[in-house]
Amino acid sequence: MQNAAFFAAQKHLDAVARSTLKSQQPLQRVIADQLHKDDALGIRLLQTAYHIGKRELPKEEFRHHLEYASSVGADFGSLLTENAKVTYCSNRSVSELQCAISEVILEDKLRNINRSGVFSLVLDESTDNANKKRVLLYSQCVSEDGLEYCLLSNKQIKDGSANAINIVNLVVSELKEKKIDISKMVGVSTDGASVMTGKTGGVVQRLHEYLPNIVGIHCVAHRTALATSQAARDIPDMCSYSRTMCNVFRYFHNSALRSNRLREIQNILKLPELRFTELNSVRWLSMETAVKAMYRSYPALVMCLERDAVTDSTAKGLFNEVTQYKFVALTHLMMDVLPFMGRLSKNFQYDTIDFTKVQPLVQSTCDSMKDLSEVPGVFMTKLDEFVTKDGDKVVYQRPLSESNSDVVKKGVTHNYEFDGFSESDVEDSDTDNEDDESVGFLPELKYYTQQKGSVISTCNRYVNKLVENLENRFQDSEVLSAMSVVVPENICKSDSVAKYGNDQFKVLVKQFAQNLDSEEKCVSEYRQYKCLVNGSYKSASLLDITTTFMKKYADDFPNMVTILKCCSVLPMSSVKCERGFSTQNRIMSRLRNRLNNQALDDQMRISEDGPSVGDFDFKKALEKWKAVKVRKLYRK
Repeated sequence: MQNAAFFAAQKHLDAVARSTLKSQQPLQRVIADQLHKDDALGIRLLQTAYHIGKRELPKEEFRHHLEYASSVGADFGSLLTENAKVTYCSNRSVSELQCAISEVILEDKLRNINRSGVFSLVLDESTDNANKKRVLLYSQCVSEDGLEYCLLSNKQIKDGSANAINIVNLVVSELKEKKIDISKMVGVSTDGASVMTGKTGGVVQRLHEYLPNIVGIHCVAHRTALATSQAARDIPDMCSYSRTMCNVFRYFHNSALRSNRLREIQNILKLPELRFTELNSVRWLSMETAVKAMYRSYPALVMCLERDAVTDSTAKGLFNEVTQYKFVALTHLMMDVLPFMGRLSKNFQYDTIDFTKVQPLVQSTCDSMKDLSEVPGVFMTKLDEFVTKDGDKVVYQRPLSESNSDVVKKGVTHNYEFDGFSESDVEDSDTDNEDDESVGFLPELKYYTQQKGSVISTCNRYVNKLVENLENRFQDSEVLSAMSVVVPENICKSDSVAKYGNDQFKVLVKQFAQNLDSEEKCVSEYRQYKCLVNGSYKSASLLDITTTFMKKYADDFPNMVTILKCCSVLPMSSVKCERGFSTQNRIMSRLRNRLNNQALDDQMRISEDGPSVGDFDFKKALEKWKAVKVRKLYRK
């Protein structure tokens, strides 16, 4: 009886509850519709904040973008009215929106790092536009989709200088704050500064206290730049040439009147309007750009300086320097040499370059340099054609077409594809030049007889020094050399797949031992790996074979997958940091140099790591934005 009464009472209560809920359903729908409407408005705010962050625009642009969006049909309710209490257009409000977006991006990236199991760091230090010392940290990991970079942070060093101790402490604390296991770090890439690579107290050396087997890598792009600059520094004539180029740039850059006269003469001679560019030590390709401008506009430069030399002692000094045969000859030499170094540098500036590409690129460049020391390149060959004697004078007589960018590109391409000169090539070249229109102005060259022999010697010394510097700076360490034994192409080319690379592979096992099982298991998996690669993946690249094994063979070859990951994530360059500093300086410009560290981090992360607007999950960002505090948008 008691049970029956209890069930009857419960049914009565359920019936009352259903009737009450039914009566409340219209109100619940109204509340849900209002919340949905407010969420839609919040997402529009986030989308606008994301857009200005992606475009690296100041926060003051937020209101203007809302007004424009409203004018083309977007509904922002009363947020844009003059008397509205809730506008979300202040700098603080925009910062909160971008912070929520940045947190979502960072969480996705950190999840990929932890899934990868191993990662590497790319780091560098610099000074921003507010004269504050900063350290930029990027991580590189590998997922099934390939290599991924992540901006960890851009930290200001507030106490002391940017020495190795402070930088290492910052790195360790940053990884701990982001909950990244430092023991999973296998490599670090830096530039060649002593604070980074010093053997006694550099950053890489101090990181060995935490990770004894970490691989330190000197950025290949920086090594290329150093090889080029040091080759020029070791030869007096090349130093003098660089100094003259800098003086020419400053002569015109500091005066609009001189620049106008140069453009006027360029038009008279039917030459392109080019300005001379600066030789910048921190810009890897600045020398090539400056020399091309000099080559294409040389007759106009000489005419302009000759005219100014009558009244200007600076112009007279420059005129005497640029009209020497040595200066013209070195310009032709650099036109032959620098495109090879520029092409090498550009190849090293890709974010995802791996170690398998480095040595082939360096070797091909060295071979090309050696060819130039034995057989003159296109532009040095043209020099002998353009320098002619006119009575007692030696003049520089060249066709107008040499100032055309297409002709210059054709000459550079011919050097790239050099396969030896033939008599027909020379005959065709002479025939083409006979019908070509002359510039109309023939600069007179000085000291031709005295300088011709020394120029040939200088050319050979410079080319040989370049080759020597490249070969010295790109000698692989034992670990990088050993990593070649996991590359499918090398395995398939070997005489005996079973015997190939066994000793070198043990070097890798020892290097990455903290993330692996026993050596016996690793060697056993390597034997099976070689057979599998030789049978099914002969043409796969290192990254391709890594992602394939992650997807298909992670359970069968766990140690082999880890070693492949370790080899793939080692960053061969630190160009990501260089681009990061460019992003930093665009965002934190001289007019916006009061940005705090968090705001700078958020905007850089949105700009660099954020996907397209259509691919970003704004609902996640909305939840984070709402969770910080009770928003006025939801209290109306």
